[in-house]
Amino acid sequence: MKIDIGSSFHKKKGYIGIDILISEGVDVKADATKLPFRDSSVDGIYSSHCIEHIKDQLAVIHEMWRVCKNGSEIEILVPHFSNPSYYDDLTHQHRYSTRSFEHYDFDYHEKTGHPNYLPDVNLKVMWKRLNYWPDHIIIQKSLLKRFIIRSIRAIFNFLANSNHFLCERLWCGWVGGFFEVEYKIKVIKDK
Repeated sequence: MKIDIGSSFHKKKGYIGIDILISEGVDVKADATKLPFRDSSVDGIYSSHCIEHIKDQLAVIHEMWRVCKNGSEIEILVPHFSNPSYYDDLTHQHRYSTRSFEHYDFDYHEKTGHPNYLPDVNLKVMWKRLNYWPDHIIIQKSLLKRFIIRSIRAIFNFLANSNHFLCERLWCGWVGGFFEVEYKIKVIKDK
């Protein structure tokens, strides 16, 4: 079983839609801080532009880890901290960098000494990617604007994802900010 947290009307195909509000595409009405699934019963989680709306981030992260089986993958898309549109939605609670989930990786935590606010939770970030502009926004533009924006996006995405540190520390704000950051995370539950 795979679940889509915050699925709303855009549920990922093959996933069970979970949302706090009932709408088309929602199979289970539930709060992401209290998922109605047994421990280690979920094969994978997808969440697109949902968890940034939830105040208690630690509860959400713990719940995702709790319900997932060892080795499951979690794919999360959230607004990047440089996204100027983040401020348009007053329900947004949190912004993210490419390093936001490093605090929950036991190996990384041991090397850097970063605090782990959830000492039982071990999440290994497999990859992370910045996205300048997503297709669902570009497709609304004229043919010429789509071509120009996609060309610029390809260059900015390549440069940003070649070195996340330089992008986030030096130049992401100069290009108007990045829309989102995407993570692929592996759940680790070693005994």
